[in-house]
Amino acid sequence: MRVAIPRMGETVAPCFEYCATMAIFNVAESGVVDQVDFPLQSREPFDRVRLLRDQKVDTVICGGMQAFYEDLLKASGFQVISWVEGLVDDLLALFIRGELVPGTELPRDCGPDLFPMKRMTEH
Repeated sequence: MRVAIPRMGETVAPCFEYCATMAIFNVAESGVVDQVDFPLQSREPFDRVRLLRDQKVDTVICGGMQAFYEDLLKASGFQVISWVEGLVDDLLALFIRGELVPGTELPRDCGPDLFPMKRMTEH
């Protein structure tokens, strides 16, 4: 199965139409077999749809997406899991386990806790 994720660094891009990189993964039940990142030169969303079709993608996992493009992808035979947020690897793991649903939000590692002490308030 081939899965596409518009990405921004290690996270899913917040918007399908404006992402700069489309990652396409070959996925088996055991996990990710391989991955290719496609830098996107065109800002035309139809070019993204064409890339997905040309790369024989089955499923698109993405952040935000205009309803028009989501409907277009679904009508073209793609499974679309939209409005997700989180690290690409974590979202793929959920997908492989069959647990990824539209609207999934996973926490991201935001680095060290700069305020580890509990805040105290006076009453």
